[in-house]
Amino acid sequence: MKTQIVKIMDCAEVLPGFSTLAALRDEPGGTWQVVMGKHLTQGEPYIYKEEHRLRIKSERDLSRYLLKPGDILYLSRGTLTYPILIDTVPDATVAPAIFFILSLRPNVVPEYLVWCLEQSQIEAQLTALRTGAGTPTIPRKGFMEINIPLPEMAGQHRIADLWRLQNRERRLRQQLFDESITLQRLAGKELIEKFYSEQERK
Repeated sequence: MKTQIVKIMDCAEVLPGFSTLAALRDEPGGTWQVVMGKHLTQGEPYIYKEEHRLRIKSERDLSRYLLKPGDILYLSRGTLTYPILIDTVPDATVAPAIFFILSLRPNVVPEYLVWCLEQSQIEAQLTALRTGAGTPTIPRKGFMEINIPLPEMAGQHRIADLWRLQNRERRLRQQLFDESITLQRLAGKELIEKFYSEQERK
């Protein structure tokens, strides 16, 4: 697998999200849908749901912060930072300043770059960049200059397939865990009810 060592900025245009002065609230007649950290699940592609609705009005033109399928959001603030692949979003969806918006070059497979940014060696480099005592932040310039491996397209696609399979396995394991908890609670409920019934019959 032929691989180059490149900088993140060689793989994607890295833009900051838009800055806000106050807490965002859904506004009647709002024209810009906003993706928030609470809408995201680490390790899962982002798929818009109606309960994520957060439409705002803005006197500024926010078109430079627009998201499209295949973009990557990188949560750059806080003690836990991670990438999210954009799967589906409504028209006029934007991201606030807690994110970097990665618009990928044609020679980069989105799932590969997400996989790469999730690896411990890359995470360690990014963690070393964090500044600020209250809310640690990764500087955009430092983020852009991080070195990462970039295989040829065929190699990227193979790793992207692996990433998708790993995500599917994780979802299935979580579903199995959730079902087992539900069954355990039902069994416990039936036993408790049985104990009470036996006591009442005495």
